[in-house]
Amino acid sequence: MENLVILDFGSNSARLAINRISAKGKFKEIKRIKETTRLAEGMGRENGGKKMLDPQAVERTLKAVKYFTKVYQNYPHSQVCAIATAAVREAENSASFLQAVKQMTGADVQVLSGQDEAYYDYLGVTNSLPLNDCLIVDMGGGSCELILVKNKKAQHLTCIPYGAISLTERFGADKVMTAQQLFKFQSFIQKKYQQLGWLEQAREVPIVLLGGCNRTIARVQKERLHQKNLEQIHGFKIPAQDFAAIYTALLGKNSQERKQVAGMEQNRADIILGGMTPVIMLVQQMNSSHVIFSESGAREGFMHTFLKNRTN
Repeated sequence: MENLVILDFGSNSARLAINRISAKGKFKEIKRIKETTRLAEGMGRENGGKKMLDPQAVERTLKAVKYFTKVYQNYPHSQVCAIATAAVREAENSASFLQAVKQMTGADVQVLSGQDEAYYDYLGVTNSLPLNDCLIVDMGGGSCELILVKNKKAQHLTCIPYGAISLTERFGADKVMTAQQLFKFQSFIQKKYQQLGWLEQAREVPIVLLGGCNRTIARVQKERLHQKNLEQIHGFKIPAQDFAAIYTALLGKNSQERKQVAGMEQNRADIILGGMTPVIMLVQQMNSSHVIFSESGAREGFMHTFLKNRTN
């Protein structure tokens, strides 16, 4: 029996996923750990026109790596792979971070392009949810991937280089936004959507949501419905009007007040509106009746591809 270790460096959090690989090449996750590292923090601010990883954010992330290595070393016969997304691919000073990770783990970090991330999201969703047609929306900390799926085939793969952290910093969404801030935020997002002519083809198809902010909303809804098993959200559905009601309620709260909302992940309370605003706009624009949540995304899609390539 073999173990495959995945280190996943996102813009908001770093994750360790240990997966047991069967003789038939199937995988089952046996351990997952997440550390909020905010690797994209501060990248949205002006820095001479350059996007740079903040030294403190790098330090937090490398501290998480050190912890992860101690954990996975207890699992014998492990192969270690590492992937990174928006923060690392956009930062002009990421080389030293990647080198530090390699020295600590022995793994070369595969920095996913926006297209790669969208494609792996597509594989992760379509291999785990029984949907022929859908619009996949992965709202990350530093980017948002949009994928239109028709007859289980990816028709369009798009990466918008703005996510919950960068949008929060840009529009002050960590606080109670003024009407002016919210209008500027919505106008900015609307212009991004208008550049995607293919979005009209996604009207009224199911919207599948990925990303930490979206998962948090699923947990909030489960609390509202007095459901247990808050972490089991794969395939969970929320009517569009309930999604909008949660968003509306959060709009009037500051960061501390959001932390008191049942189901809210404490480390996302400040960026939740930065992540939700583009999503609620899309739900309304697409005239969607409901949204569906997926726990399977780019990391699982990467694993599908990794194991397929290994057997070929």
